Amino acid sequence: MTYLDLNLDIGDGVAMVTLNRPEKMNAMGPRLVHELLAVLETTRHDDSVKAMVITGAGRGFCAGADVSGGAEAQRLTAELVEADSYRRHTEAPIGHYGVLFSALNDYPKPIVAAVNGAAAGAGMSLALACDIRLASTNARFISAFVHRAIVPDTGSTYYLPQMLGKGRALELMYTGEPLSAADAERYGLVNRTLDPETLVDEALALAEKIARGPSLAIELTKRLVNNQAPSFDMQVEREAWGLSVTGASEDRQEGIDSFLEKRPAEFRGR
Repeated sequence: MTYLDLNLDIGDGVAMVTLNRPEKMNAMGPRLVHELLAVLETTRHDDSVKAMVITGAGRGFCAGADVSGGAEAQRLTAELVEADSYRRHTEAPIGHYGVLFSALNDYPKPIVAAVNGAAAGAGMSLALACDIRLASTNARFISAFVHRAIVPDTGSTYYLPQMLGKGRALELMYTGEPLSAADAERYGLVNRTLDPETLVDEALALAEKIARGPSLAIELTKRLVNNQAPSFDMQVEREAWGLSVTGASEDRQEGIDSFLEKRPAEFRGR
């Protein structure tokens, strides 16, 4: 597939996704949503991809849904409707955006967000849907839905209370006030803040480190964390299942052998 509103580069086990609508602060129009879905659907089955990084071109990470409309947006939507995959997504009960964010939530491989600028509305949700968030000191997080007189969607009401607690989450959603990168780190919304010049390089380095790890164990770890059982005992049972799966893997044996032989492990995802 040829991508027009994003760039995709795959190397060293990492899919590097750059939203590429800098003139729109990488706002999500129908084509960008469609292309993000295509990336998620193809890379989840690509064994050469062990992790993903998502960032934005230019000054912004993602300004949320593109509500500018106009003749160009209508023409583009008409073109996309010709694609079976687009019709399948838009005809789903939760709509195109719902399908995208459901796919993000279900994506089995680790995703690192390199939040290089403003992440607003659905753009904030995109960052929240990632497993790890690194933020530029220029980043801002804005639950902008209230400014459009709509309820938060794209998973914001799911992620924000979990990450910030009910009180802080509701304050952000009620007011739409921006959260600085420094406060986002202080509240635990981002893992750490970095200089703008080093942000993407550090995100890639982290993703490559993860990609060199035992991918089966990492993917099952993500599944266990994202699908918490309703009780401790049930969660321990799920962990036991994960141990039985990873315990029979080649990587498990490589982990033991490399430890005994005092050498770096060479995991192969098997």
